[in-house]
Amino acid sequence: MITEETLDILDDIEDISDMIVQSDIYVSYRRAKMQLDADDEASLLYQAFLKVKDKYDDVMRFGKYHPDYKDIMLETRQRKRAYEMLPVVMEYKAKEVALQNLIDEVMSKIALAVSEHVTVSYTHLRAHETSL
Repeated sequence: MITEETLDILDDIEDISDMIVQSDIYVSYRRAKMQLDADDEASLLYQAFLKVKDKYDDVMRFGKYHPDYKDIMLETRQRKRAYEMLPVVMEYKAKEVALQNLIDEVMSKIALAVSEHVTVSYTHLRAHETSL
């Protein structure tokens, strides 16, 4: 049942999210995201990584027994590293981490204000990250 108190809390949460969106951290993150999206080299390297990642996914079904295992593993790591070492990508990742840290801090403060026994789980909120 939704009460007046629940609606007030939800309004306050909306105010907090508005404050985050207006923060320098968020503005820097959006600027870095726009620069990343506009960078042709980053786009080409990311597409190349995704192409080899498809091969990687196929190879991983068989693991080290696949005949192309070593070659695909090496190529995947090289392409991922080439992408992640671009200054525009590193800048974006740094801004993304700063924003995530702000959000984590807000969530932790809310949880601790309620009870020190409340566990805050962030895994379901994280953006999809490519893992190798």
